Amino acid sequence: MRTALLVSLALIACGDDSGSDGSDTDDTPGIDAAGDGMTIDAASDAPGPDANPRATLQGTGLCDDDACIMINPNAREYTPRFPLWSDTATKRRWIMLPPGTTIDTSDADFWKFPLGTKLWKEFTRDGVRVETRYMEKIQADDELSSAWFFTTYVWNSTQDMAVETRDGVTDANGTMHDVPTRANCRECHDALHPTRVLGIGAIQMDFDAPGTGLDLDQLVAENLLSVPPPGATTPHYPLPGTDVDKQALGYMHANCGHCHNPTSSNFGHTQIQLRLTTGNLETLEDTVIYGSTVGVTSNLTYMENGTPFTIIVDPGSPDTSSLIRRMTS
Repeated sequence: MRTALLVSLALIACGDDSGSDGSDTDDTPGIDAAGDGMTIDAASDAPGPDANPRATLQGTGLCDDDACIMINPNAREYTPRFPLWSDTATKRRWIMLPPGTTIDTSDADFWKFPLGTKLWKEFTRDGVRVETRYMEKIQADDELSSAWFFTTYVWNSTQDMAVETRDGVTDANGTMHDVPTRANCRECHDALHPTRVLGIGAIQMDFDAPGTGLDLDQLVAENLLSVPPPGATTPHYPLPGTDVDKQALGYMHANCGHCHNPTSSNFGHTQIQLRLTTGNLETLEDTVIYGSTVGVTSNLTYMENGTPFTIIVDPGSPDTSSLIRRMTS
């Protein structure tokens, strides 16, 4: 029954998370295109993280040419174990750490990245590159809202240059992919602090990465973590349950956990934890995802066509689970 429940969570979410226009919702689910109501700190609303404004993607240091075919060898490609759903778009991701630095992993659940860390995520939709998102740590204090700089580069129709675009684009490059505003980026990333980085962490990197991509063992081998994970080999943090349970937990961790966790402003009114923690993985029931949702009465009743739904996850009954009803509404 528990397995069937978690299967339902993952499969229903995968099938019904897109908007009616099929637009990409990968880091910006449910956020208005204009970013109304968002406050962008003065430091990160400046021309760029240094004296030279990053007008083009090449200027960020990812690549050595305008078309970004020749990737900087210091930019390490990686793929999270559980990627964010992206409505048929494919993605490539890179991280660049300043030389001689390490990631502070003293808190295994909230990695802190060194000053000057850069990350990129490139989106391709229907065979067309549409955008490359960029974030850079520009202040050492992780608690500051201005610690990270966010922006997006939109590719031109000839695919030979990407130019910074701060206000978002609808149906970019003739595709059904919507590029977020900088406020959209900040809303999701600031919901997980102090780390702000959503796709790289203990659980997300704890697998055998494809090809030459980074994974947890590679980070350990290169002495890039201040505190290595337990155990000699992968998995260092094994997930409990069946293979299907693990996929369902991973889906929630990657797609919902950055907004539904104790560091998010959402936690004050919806106290569910959908981001896994490394210290609570002994059994399926031990996970914070299971413990805060299964058989738990929500403090916010969900109404649909006059019918109230109060149990967050009603065991064995997806149709009466408020979590499922909200996700598919």
